Amino acid sequence: MKKELGQYFKLTKKTVLITGGTGSLGQALIKTLVRSNCKIIIYSRDEGKQALIFGNNPDIIRVIGDIRDYDKFNVTLKRHNPDYIIHTAALKRIDDMEIHPDECVKTNIQGSENVARAALENNIKKCILVSTDKACQPVNVYGSSKFIAERIFTNYDFNSNSTIFSSVRYGNVLASRGSFIPIWMEMVENGETINVTSEEMTRFLFTLDDAVETVLNSLANSVGGEVFVPQIDSYTLPSCIKALEIIMGRSIKTKLIGLRPGEKLHEDMLAKTELPYTFKVPDINLLQIRPQYSDKKYQFWERYDGPEFNSALHVSNDYDKLSALIKEGLKC
Repeated sequence: MKKELGQYFKLTKKTVLITGGTGSLGQALIKTLVRSNCKIIIYSRDEGKQALIFGNNPDIIRVIGDIRDYDKFNVTLKRHNPDYIIHTAALKRIDDMEIHPDECVKTNIQGSENVARAALENNIKKCILVSTDKACQPVNVYGSSKFIAERIFTNYDFNSNSTIFSSVRYGNVLASRGSFIPIWMEMVENGETINVTSEEMTRFLFTLDDAVETVLNSLANSVGGEVFVPQIDSYTLPSCIKALEIIMGRSIKTKLIGLRPGEKLHEDMLAKTELPYTFKVPDINLLQIRPQYSDKKYQFWERYDGPEFNSALHVSNDYDKLSALIKEGLKC
């Protein structure tokens, strides 16, 4: 059940800073937040996108900076005094991070620690880390870096008397930068054969609009130290191909190439070990994993009694539903 943002979380006249605001999720968040009559600050190192996308909007403050630079980020918070931080900035390409783990550590771990430390020093009300399903039982450098970033935010919350720190995981966003769906569609339009890693592979899929709703719902419901998880469907790669054939009205040629470095056959959003600490957020399709060590008084919510969220366990074979989801995702 969806809610309008204003029904439960008032952002009017508040200031929201988004790290990585020029990325796919950052742009989608800003598109939603501008309707809430709040002040928006973009903090990113992509000056070209800042100027091209937001240069004509006087209501959006643009700051060129890297989360690796603690002093610059700290000065930015002192100058603009945001109420909330949504931390989306990250290095995300799985195969590249396997080859350059040092760069992944500098941005995803040390950079996230910089964001948390500066938020605490400046008494930000809430600071939320955008994580990934790959942080749950990680097998690659990217997922491991996000797992550690989640733990950093949980620990900062434990040691904070003011700022609330939380994290939110989500799956593969349809039509985001680097998403396989638009790449496949372009290849099909050009008459090319698309590469498929494995016919058994499954992935959690949802749209950018769903991702925005998940992040803002997590921000609204955070008490501190939690990790939020959306309850979404997963699909097999053959199902994705079938859905694209329905959308594009043609058969698609495929070639099996095997798993790339760092890839899983199936993704995890919620692990078995997290089940004893997982609760259902009322009225919305969201779960909350509470930290195992905390003195916070959490809301009295119903405990989640379902299975772990492994993408192999939550597969939907509804091609029409997936086709509609892809179409919706491409519009975002």
